[in-house]
Order: sequence, then C-alpha cells, then structure tokens
Amino acid sequence: MSRWCVVAVFAVFLCVFCSVLWMTGCASGGGEERTEAALPAYPAGLSAESSPQEVAEVLISALDEEDSQVLLGLVAITHAVGEVDAIYRKYGRESDTSPAAVARLAASGWAATYAWFQPGATRVTGERVAGDTAIVDAEGVNSSTGTRRLLQIEMVREDGLWKVKPGLQSREL
Repeated sequence: MSRWCVVAVFAVFLCVFCSVLWMTGCASGGGEERTEAALPAYPAGLSAESSPQEVAEVLISALDEEDSQVLLGLVAITHAVGEVDAIYRKYGRESDTSPAAVARLAASGWAATYAWFQPGATRVTGERVAGDTAIVDAEGVNSSTGTRRLLQIEMVREDGLWKVKPGLQSREL
C-alpha cells in the first residue's frame, strides 16, 4: 500500500472518529463546560479476583442484552482516555473529551463490532494473560451467514480490576 493510501485511509478514519464524537455528544464545543455523570461501578458479581475469562463472559452477556451500564463499567477508562489524548497530541491539540464520553464511545464501538454476532451464541474459548494484560478469545456465529466468527477481547488491569480496552477484534473462522 502506498504512503498516500495509508494517509488517505487514516484521514478517513480520523474524520469518521470525529464525526462519531460529534454525533454522540462526546466532544464539547464552543468552550461550553460539560457536566458528566460519574461512570458506572464495576459490574456486580465481578471483583479483583475475577479472571479475564469471567470479565469477558460478563461483557458478552451485556452485549447480548444491550446493557449499556454494564458495558460502561467494563471500559478500561484510563487506557482509553490515554489513547484519545495521544491522538489529540499528535495533532497539537488538547483533548477536552471527558472520561464518561470516552467510555460511551468505547462501548458503542464494542456494540458495532458485536453486531456481526448472533446474540446468545458466543462462548469464551480461551485466555492468555501476561502480567497486567490479557487477551480472551471467544467464538460465535455470524448473524447473517451462520459461519463461525472469532472475537478477541483485549484487557488491562486498572486499579486491580480487569477492564476491557476499546476496539474488539473480529474475524471469520
């Protein structure tokens, strides 16, 4: 892929990302102050002793049930805010996006990726843990073709709890 193709793809991604921020009300504008509600607590039934697999099972259940409060409670917010801040810094700007807005954006992204999966048919198949990071694999069914799909869920420990990074990975098996 040529350098200009990469630049064009990145520019399109950045435009889509900014549009999503604007449409979901994630970015404040015009110097207005935003008051954001606190992020939901870590989901009931999970604790510092919970494994990445257990957290992934709660995530999948929340995606199946479209439970936004549970999804928001699972976002690796420190990691996600750091990624958003890095994007802004790359272009010489300061991020004014609140942690709650970043969490909503991450949860929306998970839901968009999971839309390819048939609800109730996704099961965790394995986990790989390396220190404070983990990858959990799950297998589900493509809701339109019936073929098997792999879902990879990346996690990081924040404040002693396993939290899910933005950007679930999905592909056909």
